[in-house]
Formats: sequence, C-alpha cells, structure tokens
Amino acid sequence: MNSKVYVINFSNKIIMDKIMANETTQQHLIGRLPRLLGSGVDYNDAIEVITNMNEVADWSKGWEKAGERHQIRGDKAFEAGDLITAGEAYFRATISFHTGQSGNVEDPDEKLRVQTLQRKAYLKAMPYLNPKTERIVVPFENIEFPGNLRLPVNYSNKPVPCVLLNAGADSTKEEFFTLENEFLKRGLATCAFDGPGQGMTWQKMKLRPDFELPVGAVLNILENRPEIDSSRLGIWGRSMGGYAAPRVAAYDKRIKACISLGGYFDMISFWDTSSEVLLDILQFAFGATDRNNAREIAHGFTLKSSAEHITCPLLIVHSDQDNICPYSEAEKMLATVGKNAELVMFKGGNHCCDNKPAEVRPMMADWMSKQL
Repeated sequence: MNSKVYVINFSNKIIMDKIMANETTQQHLIGRLPRLLGSGVDYNDAIEVITNMNEVADWSKGWEKAGERHQIRGDKAFEAGDLITAGEAYFRATISFHTGQSGNVEDPDEKLRVQTLQRKAYLKAMPYLNPKTERIVVPFENIEFPGNLRLPVNYSNKPVPCVLLNAGADSTKEEFFTLENEFLKRGLATCAFDGPGQGMTWQKMKLRPDFELPVGAVLNILENRPEIDSSRLGIWGRSMGGYAAPRVAAYDKRIKACISLGGYFDMISFWDTSSEVLLDILQFAFGATDRNNAREIAHGFTLKSSAEHITCPLLIVHSDQDNICPYSEAEKMLATVGKNAELVMFKGGNHCCDNKPAEVRPMMADWMSKQL
C-alpha cells in the first residue's frame, strides 16, 4: 500500500519522517501498525519503539523494553492487590514480547528466548483477565501443544458453543485476545491454540498442510469439557489459518461453522510473487532446507481436493487490497465450495482487514453467533 495512506491514518507523519531514511525499516513499520493496534498493542508503545529505531533490528529490542516495563507495572499492581490492573499489564507485556519476536527467523535461539518471556507473562495474566483464561495442553502424535480456553463472562454452568481460533504462520494464540472478546461478548467460548509450526510449537513440529489432524486433537479435548456444547463448535482462521480452518471444516464434521479471514485457496499460485520477507517466514515455519525445498512443501497447502467437501456454512472475509493473499484466492474458495459459502469483501482493506477492525470483527462474531 501507499505509505502516505498509513501516515495519514495514524497521524504520525513527523515521526515517520524522522526515521524513514531506511526504506526497509519504513515498509516494516507501515505494514505492521494496523495489525499491532488490533491485537491490543498500545499506540503509545508503538510510537515510542518507532521513534527510537534506526534499523529493523531495533524493533525487537524496543518491544522487549516495552514488555519489561509492563511486566514491572504488573508486578507492582499484583503486590498492591490491584489484580485487574495486574492482569491488564501482564497482557500488555505479553503482546509486546510477541510483537518483538514475530517475524524473527534469523535467530531461533533469540526467538525462543523472547517467546518464553511472552509465555510467562501471559501465564501471570490468565487468572486476572475478564473473562479469565485457562491453559489447556493438547496431546498430538509425539508432542503436546498449548491452547487458551476462555468462557463467557455470564457462563452459568450450562454448556456453551465454542469457537476455535487458528493462527497464521507468524502469529500466536495470545495475539487473539482482543478478537476473542468479540465472541465472548456474544456468549461463545473461545479456544486459541499454537498448532504445528505456530507460536510456541514451532521448535517441536513444523507447519504442515493437514491441519485437520492437530485441530482434531483440540476438538477431542473440547468434547470432554462439560462447559462446552460439542454439538456447536465453530472455527475461525486468519491468513494461513484462513486456509487451515476451511480444510478442517472439510474433513472434520464436528465443525458446524467456519470463517476464513484473509486466507488462500492454493499457496503455490501466488508463491512466486510473494515478498522475500513472507517467503523467509514460511521457509522457517516449514523447516525447509532452502527456498526450493520450501517451494516444494508449499504445493501441499491447497484446498483443491478438499474445499468441495465443506458442508457447513463458510464465511470468507477478504479485502481487495490484500498484498499477501490475493483477493482472487477468496474468489476461488467461493467458487469451489459453492452454495455453503458466502464472500464479504472490504474495499481498501489490507491483509486480513487489520485496518478495519471496527467493521470486520463484530461482523464475524455476529455471523458465528447466529450459526452456532
């Protein structure tokens, strides 16, 4: 997108001008801002990190400092007995640490170190969030992966519907806290998880196309939870998760409704026109040896043979300006699924419509609530 549009949207032209000598830095920042703000990052933290940057490497350092500040604030609030403030501060620390490590594929040890800070901060936050979060552990093949289960505020010992939240290639379950609140307000439970290649699971198992298998393991857990109505389960996914969610819906009929946000039909169809940054992230998530190996693996991430098996309602949400997963991918998904699918396109939206949260998020939550 044109950088001037973002400068106007975020009213920070002076700040941008100050640090925009490096074009790579400019594009990195401009592309990240809408997503960060939508995930719960404080605007003022973003501005402070940006204004102290001279190169892209400073991004991670700045966000770690922000996370440490929030962590200290949370500790002080906890010691004073101000538990609501503590929970909110620990969440701010969590999302700051996540922001700093997201996209770091050059230093796996450093990525894991900061992710560990992220995990510890969220564990501190979980009991004091509203509604609180329960950590679940999902056994799958020879590993275990984590999930975050939240019940609606008005939960009253009656089983409720649940929405699974499927992350993208560089996101994590904690990034969906603010989105979860939209579903929770409508009486739906949420379960976000780090599947293979995602969040804290990347070092245990690499990203794989058959997401119906690990998600099936999550569904097995939910089926045995008395708080969850296992006959009313939905799934939502963004970006790569916007591919995975429909694939799960195609093969696991326990899913009764599905939302694909900024997803794709066939990864290889836009592989050769993708940015080097995106390809680096995917190569890392795949555990590929080089770019050619990554391209071979990408062929498996397709809905060509599975989309026709989707029988539950499918909502496809996309933008006409998505520069990662082209709008044509959404059209292909719609055409293949047919009558069970509907496509909502937002003009002027970026990837996953992160710059239109006030319009997109309530719409998705309303739709899912009606389906379940």
